[in-house]
Amino acid sequence: MGDIFAESLYKKQNKQFEKINEQSKAFAVNYCGNTIIRDTIFGIVSNYARKRELSLEVLRYPFKDDELWAFTFVKKGTIFLCVNSELPMCKQIFATAHELYHIHCYAEDINTSTITNGSLLDFKTFDEAAASQEDLEANAFAGLLLMPDASLAEQFKLFGISKENMNVDDVLILMDLFALPYKAVVLRLVESGAIKEEKAQNLLQVDMESISVRIELTGKAEQWQQATRRLLRYGSLLDNLAFNSEYELLRESREESDKAFLEKIRKEFRDEC
Repeated sequence: MGDIFAESLYKKQNKQFEKINEQSKAFAVNYCGNTIIRDTIFGIVSNYARKRELSLEVLRYPFKDDELWAFTFVKKGTIFLCVNSELPMCKQIFATAHELYHIHCYAEDINTSTITNGSLLDFKTFDEAAASQEDLEANAFAGLLLMPDASLAEQFKLFGISKENMNVDDVLILMDLFALPYKAVVLRLVESGAIKEEKAQNLLQVDMESISVRIELTGKAEQWQQATRRLLRYGSLLDNLAFNSEYELLRESREESDKAFLEKIRKEFRDEC
């Protein structure tokens, strides 16, 4: 397994990590509330765009490439966030939160170039080394937003998890609660001060096959390991087509061509799924 800890913002740039931590808390107050986010992240992205008056389309397709997690780009003033629904849901959730940071940097004029040029999150950016400074920060932001320190401390008390005797099954409980991948949970445990680096390294030495076996045996976090490859989301494309059709805003030939194009997209993805 790659050393996600050594390549983290927390380890490389601790002062910047604390800055991102404060940003994530402020963001949560304004757009998320106090609940554990999990798969509501998709709605949070849309709500953020609405409140910031951004034109945003969230598209979810099974890209048949487990190395590709998500990408974001701007086209004619509209932000397109594309998430690979071939992935386990926990990775889709993390990927969306990661890309949300890029969108946030764009919206707040912190850095508009990343998604203007097109941002791409693949497994290497998460698992090994971030491709850019903003990707490094986006990884930290995603973990902090999805698994904040306050919520983590609360769950330790509720579930009676021992920090001193932390084991794989305890990590699985947290994976289930926060809908995050195994490595992301272990990293957050170190960042929050719940466990030491040595314990984290021991947990990271456990191979994915063994972790998968424990998930299957215990059922913990199993729901977040499922892919949603049959879930296709076309943003507002279908809504716009229905609206245009209802109010006869398009020529008949254009309406028919749009319907045929969308059906072609549907058929292609049904055949691939």
